[in-house]
Amino acid sequence: MEFVLLVLLVLLIVIDCGGKKEGGAGNTPPEISEVTLLPLNPAINSEISVRISALDKEGDPLTYKVKWLVNGKEIGEGMSFKYEEAKRGDKIFAEVTPFDGKEWGKAVRSREATLGGLPPRIVSAKITPESLFVNTPQIIVTAMIEDPDGDSTSLFVHWMLNDDRIPDSSNVLDLRKLKLKKNDRITGGAVAFDGEFKSEPFMFELEIANSAPVFSTRVDSVVASPESLYYQVPIIDPDGDKLTFELLDAPSGVKIDKNTGIIYGSAGDVNTFEVLVRATDTDGAYLDAKFTLTAP
Repeated sequence: MEFVLLVLLVLLIVIDCGGKKEGGAGNTPPEISEVTLLPLNPAINSEISVRISALDKEGDPLTYKVKWLVNGKEIGEGMSFKYEEAKRGDKIFAEVTPFDGKEWGKAVRSREATLGGLPPRIVSAKITPESLFVNTPQIIVTAMIEDPDGDSTSLFVHWMLNDDRIPDSSNVLDLRKLKLKKNDRITGGAVAFDGEFKSEPFMFELEIANSAPVFSTRVDSVVASPESLYYQVPIIDPDGDKLTFELLDAPSGVKIDKNTGIIYGSAGDVNTFEVLVRATDTDGAYLDAKFTLTAP
């Protein structure tokens, strides 16, 4: 009888030991529900990491083994990954296996991501001319552009006149049709585009400066009667500013109307003589003009 009891006890111990799992009594392996790569659209210089959603029924803390594969070849391990030899178009994914301290769960792979290229960069830009006036015909923007992928690039400029958008994205802006005024502001944002990515904009702002007076008609020699002078000097202001005229050099008896720029008076018996006229605008910009007056 004692022998039978001993045999039953041994059988119960064997059955009990056989019913235990390797990880412990009643343990369930952890399960991964989702593996996501971040950033969602990685580029060749991106550091890529994994976001893991997993469940352990016993609530055990989880760790993970993460393998990284590029174009199907295992390259490295770890929760994040940066491949120094990555090329545009490489296919990358992660394989994640969970561990609850007792058992390894089933490995799950992330979606496959294709490494994108990098945007171009404007290293420097040049605006020609550097100073603008109401009679400046055009602005030209040129730029030195770097593209890490070696792609060909195009340069576009988004233009603003004061607070209004100019419907032109060329790097050459025709100013003659804009009817510019002194103190108008032209703002530009130059952008390089490689067919896929845009660079950060290179911003600049220019102001229409005051223009000095100019000749309306270039005249050096004038036929006029020395005894009875009456000659309107051909000088205007491009900005429409009021001009003030003065004689810097002229024979005695020759005068100028400071408001109209009309030379009048008499040079006496002198048949040929020179006058030097200064025309000054309201901002202090001026033009000095020399005229030779000759008797008819």
